[in-house]
Amino acid sequence: MATTKKYIILGLTPQGLSVLRGLGRASADVTAFCTSVKNVGYHSRYGQKVLYGSIAELRKMIGEIAGSCVEKPICYITSGEILASVLREYREIYDECEVYSGPYPVIEMLAHKDKMYEYAAQKGFKIADYATLDNERYRNLEFPLFLKRNYEIPLFFKALKINSAEDLASYCGRIPKENLKDVIAQTFIDIPDNKLINITCQGFWLGGKCAGVFIASQKRRLKKGITSYIEEITDSEICTQMKILASDFMSELKYSGFAEFEFMYNSSTKEFWFIEVNTRTCGTQSAICFKYSNLVELLLNPGEFVELRPNPKPLHWMNIQRDIRVRVETLNWKSLCDIFRSKYDILDWGDPMPFFRQFI
Repeated sequence: MATTKKYIILGLTPQGLSVLRGLGRASADVTAFCTSVKNVGYHSRYGQKVLYGSIAELRKMIGEIAGSCVEKPICYITSGEILASVLREYREIYDECEVYSGPYPVIEMLAHKDKMYEYAAQKGFKIADYATLDNERYRNLEFPLFLKRNYEIPLFFKALKINSAEDLASYCGRIPKENLKDVIAQTFIDIPDNKLINITCQGFWLGGKCAGVFIASQKRRLKKGITSYIEEITDSEICTQMKILASDFMSELKYSGFAEFEFMYNSSTKEFWFIEVNTRTCGTQSAICFKYSNLVELLLNPGEFVELRPNPKPLHWMNIQRDIRVRVETLNWKSLCDIFRSKYDILDWGDPMPFFRQFI
C-alpha cells in the first residue's frame, strides 16, 4: 500500500502517534513534527520525527518539504496547541499543504468557543450560559461554573470547577489581562451521576460529508478532563440523534478532516448538552482506528471519499497509564476486568517504546 505522496503530522501526543502508526505501517513517506522529546509519539519506530522550537523553524522545514513535492503534502494537525499556533502565525500552511483540518476560515471560527457556541445555537444545540472573561456578563453567571480556555493558549489550567465569586476572582487575578478574552466561564451543567453520559462522537468528514463516526461513553476521566476509558454506545436512539446533530453542524461548513463532538447526555430528560467540537484528531483517536478496519485507506487518501467500514463488535478502549492515574485519583477499583476486554491506546507490541518511555 506504498504511496509516492508525502505526509506531515503536526503533534506527537497519543493521537498524533495513532496517525503516525497508521501511515507508517502503510510505508508512507511521513514526517512528524513536535516540540519535545517527551511527546509520546517521538519514540515510535515509524516515520521521521523532527523537533522544532518556533513557528519560524516549522515554516522553514515544511516549506522545504512542500517545495520538493510534485503534489502538495497531506498534513494532519493532531494537537490543539499546535493548531492554535498555526492559526495565529502560519496561515500559509493551508496554501502549501492539503491540510485536514479545514477549510481555514471554518477552523479559525471554531477555534474560539464563543464563536463555536454562537454557530451551534443557530443549529438548535442546547448550550449552557457562558461569557468570556473580558465581558462583564460573566459576573452574572450562576455558580458553580466551569472556567476553561476559549482559545487554545498556554495556561496554568485546562478546566476548573469554580464554586464561588471569591474563587473566580482569585483565578481571574492570575490570568494576564490580555488573555481574559481567551478564557470562558460557563454555567455548570448539573446532571446526577447515575443519569449522566459523557459522549464522544468522533469521525471524519470530507466537504461536510461524513465518512463514518464512532460514538462512545467516556466512562472514566481524570479530574482535569482527559479520558482514560470509553465504551461504545449501542443505544440506537442516542446514536441516531448524535449522527443528526454532527451532520447538521458539519454539512453547511463543508468541513474536511477528523473532528470530535463532546456532549453531556441526561438519560432522564433525554437532553443533549453541547460541550465542544475539536477540529482535529482527539485524545481517543486510536479508538476509531480499531473501530474501522479500512481507516488507513482514508489516511492515505483523505481527499477521496472513503466510506469507513465498522467492525460489528462493540468496542472498549483504554489508555492504561491514564486509567491507573484515574483509579488512584478517585479511589475507584470497580470493573478491574475492563483492562482484559479493551483495545489499548499507545501500547503496541510492534512499536513498544512509546508505551514504556511514558513511564520514564
